[in-house]
Amino acid sequence: MRGSMALKLIGMAAMVSLSVGCASVSQQTARDMSQTQVASAGADCQNAVKTAAVQDEIKWGRVIATPVLTVASAGLLPALVGANAALDYADRHNASNMRVACGYEPIEQEAILADVATNAGISVGLGAVDLGLGADVANLQDAASNSSN
Repeated sequence: MRGSMALKLIGMAAMVSLSVGCASVSQQTARDMSQTQVASAGADCQNAVKTAAVQDEIKWGRVIATPVLTVASAGLLPALVGANAALDYADRHNASNMRVACGYEPIEQEAILADVATNAGISVGLGAVDLGLGADVANLQDAASNSSN
């Protein structure tokens, strides 16, 4: 029993360390826009970019809370996966709205749903530990499909 708990804790620490340096999709979107672009796009864009900080705080809360709650009770797994999927969707939807407010094309709904589903699948596979993959999910999917060819 102690060995399995130790393995869970080691796994949790590894997953949290993998997520260090990863930002929310909203934060990545805001970072990709230059300050000049944001300033010239107007108040709606500037206000939308400010929402990235909130999404980033939520992301870091998920990165810390999810593994701890998973270790505390495996019975929480379905609720954690669902909550993380909802928050992941909200982050990606926020990033899409930010792009629109700043004069860019929105993120396609199908892409948002595909990335959320992929993250949820990864979370289930890893016991609901959020990898903090953010926008890199598509790159991970491409790498996995390329390596299997």
